[in-house]
Amino acid sequence: MNKQTYYVTMETGQVHLEPFDDQVKYYEVLADKEEIHEIERLFEELHHSEYGPDPYLEPLREKSTQKERNKQQLIIDKIFTSIYELGTNPTKDEIRTMNGLNQRI
Repeated sequence: MNKQTYYVTMETGQVHLEPFDDQVKYYEVLADKEEIHEIERLFEELHHSEYGPDPYLEPLREKSTQKERNKQQLIIDKIFTSIYELGTNPTKDEIRTMNGLNQRI
């Protein structure tokens, strides 16, 4: 498959063909459409886990809330791992220097 340059932003959970907003942090990746679809699927999964109110409705359900937070962190880790693996050298360098992530990748 043909790889193309894409710009991924964690802030909005979107993938773009070009950066268009100087106020948004983009990660440059080289990927084919299948790889980009996987990142988009992970963003959608994260979106659904972030906005599901069930664990947060009852204050005494801390175990459920923590379980949901752990699930969200796992998805975020998968997204950053994908960005790292597909990233250009500057993207890889930046992710390596992020606090704590360089131990997981």
